[in-house]
Amino acid sequence: MRAADKKLLSRLLLVTCVLLMFVLPGVTLADETDGLEAVKKLCGMYIEGFCHPNTNLVYGQRLNGPKGIAVLESPDQIAKEQVDGKYMPYGYGSGIQDPGLLNGMFLFALCDAHEATGAPCFADLARRIFKGLKLVGTISPVPGFVPRGPHPDGKSYYRDSSLDQHSLFVCGLWRYYRSPIAEDDEKAFIRDALDKFAKRMEKNGWTLMVEDDSRVAHVGWCWLSMTPLNAETMLSMVGAVQDVTGDEHWKQEYERFSNEADAKRWTLLDQEDTRLPRYTLYSVQNDFRLITLARLERNPERRAIAQRGVQRRAQDMLTCNFFTHWRRLDWIGNRPEPVVDEFLKPLGLSVNSKATVFDLWDAFDPEWRSPKLSDGTRPWGHGMGLQIPMMAWQIALLSGDPELARQAHAQIPDVYRKIDFSRTHSGWTFNYAVVLGLLDLATDETDF
Repeated sequence: MRAADKKLLSRLLLVTCVLLMFVLPGVTLADETDGLEAVKKLCGMYIEGFCHPNTNLVYGQRLNGPKGIAVLESPDQIAKEQVDGKYMPYGYGSGIQDPGLLNGMFLFALCDAHEATGAPCFADLARRIFKGLKLVGTISPVPGFVPRGPHPDGKSYYRDSSLDQHSLFVCGLWRYYRSPIAEDDEKAFIRDALDKFAKRMEKNGWTLMVEDDSRVAHVGWCWLSMTPLNAETMLSMVGAVQDVTGDEHWKQEYERFSNEADAKRWTLLDQEDTRLPRYTLYSVQNDFRLITLARLERNPERRAIAQRGVQRRAQDMLTCNFFTHWRRLDWIGNRPEPVVDEFLKPLGLSVNSKATVFDLWDAFDPEWRSPKLSDGTRPWGHGMGLQIPMMAWQIALLSGDPELARQAHAQIPDVYRKIDFSRTHSGWTFNYAVVLGLLDLATDETDF
């Protein structure tokens, strides 16, 4: 079969897959008793609502609503490094600030689900998201830079990027490389892309800079200092690069970073986190990095350290008090405590309550919106009541611990029952639900 014919057939298969998976009006996931079919349908809804065909990327806002892609910041504003007319070089609130993170997690989970189930739809979707990440990795004229974007116009992006965009770009591509889905030319691209990423970071002393290297990125710093986060970042990133490239330099660097200061980075990874608060709405990125490290590491002792890190965090997230252990900024902003209590009161909660992610999930109604608070706002609260619980359950499924995975698996039917995905406009809520479902399919089969 000619290459052009193969590409046409692949596109036809993907279109057919999405059409078959798409949930028609009046059909809810609560009616679906087969877990595999439910996740297929959920993926179909995700692609239909949040993925743009010009970039093959999912975005942070629903794109098939009344406003279309106008829900995203305009290319004109992006070029000015603005959001809603205000200077925002890292694009917060633009809807295009997180493609590296959202699509990296999605690709990773698609590969896991495909290996566990063999479902062709997951392979087809993985190929599509890979194409999107390939665009992310090549749109900048600076080799190795992972921008925030691009916009569906295929060329507009923000030039102040972050750890999460770069690292989940790496993790997603690493996972695709190690799957049976990737073709030889795709693997060649991944080797080159990860090598360029590492060379740029090395050139800058492992400090994440904005695109033109004129300043440190907003969510950037030097990864060389000895902290648990930096240890996880350095080992997983250099580990992934040396694993796919096979380059002797990166192999030596990985061992050097592993053994430096009497293997202090591995010691840091094995320590319990006692900070308060210690979790954010985006903490799952840490565990995708750690599980990448666990899967690529060939030394059994090191592998066990990385695995324990995910298990320890999952156990803590499922049992800790949300109001002391999670950063308040992510779910209610910088509102003063009395206003936060106004928001929580209808849920039977306060900032002094003791509640786990399970309690939050049970208390929260996705259709509920706060009455107007004394500060004049009406927050939705989806970050607290939906996204954070689903994120904690993702980590439980990644942990490889059967009991933690069982607790997460038990919540899946309620996720499908509780959330009306046809009315969900948040790309984060949808992404966390999709990734949760995919990881759930993979739990019994994925070899940790």
